[in-house]
Amino acid sequence: MMIAGTQGQDQQIQLTKTSNWRKSLLITTSMVVIGYFAFPIMANWYSDVRSIERSSLLTAQVFGGVLVRDIAVSGKLVAANAPQLYSTERGKITILFKPGTEVAQGEIVATVKSPTLAALIEQQKSVLDGFKTETSRGELADGEARLDLERSLDGAKVKLNAAKRESDRAKQSFAKQVISQLDFVISEDTLLEAQLQHRYALKKVALTKKRLAFEQQTRQQAVERQKLVVAELSRRQYELDIRSPVSGIVGNWSVKQKQLVTNSESILTVVDLSNYEAELNVPEFYADDLGIGLAVSMTIAGNKLAGEISSVSPEVNNSQVKVRVKIILNSAIKLRQNQRLNARIEFERKPNVLMVKRGRFLQSTAGKSAFIINDNFATRHDIVTGSSSVEFVEIVSGAVAGDVLVISDYENFNQVNTIKIVN
Repeated sequence: MMIAGTQGQDQQIQLTKTSNWRKSLLITTSMVVIGYFAFPIMANWYSDVRSIERSSLLTAQVFGGVLVRDIAVSGKLVAANAPQLYSTERGKITILFKPGTEVAQGEIVATVKSPTLAALIEQQKSVLDGFKTETSRGELADGEARLDLERSLDGAKVKLNAAKRESDRAKQSFAKQVISQLDFVISEDTLLEAQLQHRYALKKVALTKKRLAFEQQTRQQAVERQKLVVAELSRRQYELDIRSPVSGIVGNWSVKQKQLVTNSESILTVVDLSNYEAELNVPEFYADDLGIGLAVSMTIAGNKLAGEISSVSPEVNNSQVKVRVKIILNSAIKLRQNQRLNARIEFERKPNVLMVKRGRFLQSTAGKSAFIINDNFATRHDIVTGSSSVEFVEIVSGAVAGDVLVISDYENFNQVNTIKIVN
C-alpha cells in the first residue's frame, strides 16, 4: 500500500508589503538595542587607548637578508715594528737625528761617550800584551830546557856506549884469564848502570816535553782568554754607536741631548712605516667570540681599510681585551703612529634571516615584545630575537617581512598593549 505525500497539504503564502515592513522594523530595532548597550563598552575601550604622535616614534620595517653579527670598537694605529733603542753603557749621549727624520737600517742614530769603558779597554789590551810577552818568554825557556834535556840524553848515551865497549873488552879479557872475575863483574855493573841512566834520560825527556807543551798551551789559553775579554770590550765600544735596526722614522726622544745616561736607559724609538697594526679595545663581554683570522673593517680619517685579527690578549684590563689587527695597507693612504680609528669586527654571517633595525625597544622589553603598526594603531606582540649586529637584530618569530615595528623607547607606553598613532 503506497503512502501518499504531503504535497497536497502544502499551501503557498504570498508575502505582503506589511510583512516586509515588520521584518525591517525588527532588524532596525535590534541594531539600535545592540548599539545602545555596546556603545558605552566601545567608548570606554577607545578612551583607554593612549594616543601617541607619529613624529615622536621611530619605526623600522622587518625585512629579510644577510645579517652580519659584528661589534663597533675603537682603537689606534701602532707600528708593527717600532723598536725602542737603549743605551748599552753609562756615558754622555749624542743624538744625531731629530724626531720625524727618516733613517736607513744600520744607520747610526746616536752615540754614547764612555770614558770608563775606553780606559778599561786600554787596561785589558795591556794585560793581553803582557800575556803575549809571557808566552814568548816561556817559549825561550822551553827551548833552553829542551837543550838541557838533549845534553843529558846525549851524555847518558855516551856513557852507555862506553860501558858497552868496556863490557865487551872485559868479556874478552876474562875469557883469556887476563882480568879477574871481580873486574869482569864490575864492568857488567857499569854497563847495567849506563843502560838504566839512558833509559831514565829517555823517559825524563818525554815527560819534560809533555810538561813544556802543557805549559805552552796554558800560556796560549791565557792569551786567547784575554783576547776574548778585549773583543767583548771592543764589542761594547762598537755598541756605543747606536744603529737603527729598521728603516723608518725617528720617533720621540726619551732623553735630552748630551744627557748623562745609564746602562739600559731608553733613548728613542724608530718607527717602521712599512708595516702597521691596529690595536683595538674590545669589551670583555665579546672575549669568547674573538679569534685569530676574524675579518675587521676600519675607518681612519675617512679612509676604509681592511684587516684581520692577528693576536688576542689573554688578559682583561679595565673590562677591555686588547686585540691586534694586521692591516692590509693601501699604499695611497698615509698613516701615523697612534692615529685614532673606528673598527668593526665581524663575528658571523647569517643568510636568509628576518631582521629589523636596532632601537631602544630592545632594552625596554628585553627583546621579548614589540609594537607592530597596523593602520593607525600599534599593538604589542610577543617576539623572539636572535643574533644582533651594530645596526640590526634578528627576528626569530613574532613578526613577518613587511611588518613595521616601533623601535623607539617604550617608556611612555610600556604598560599598555595598544596605542593610537595620530599625526
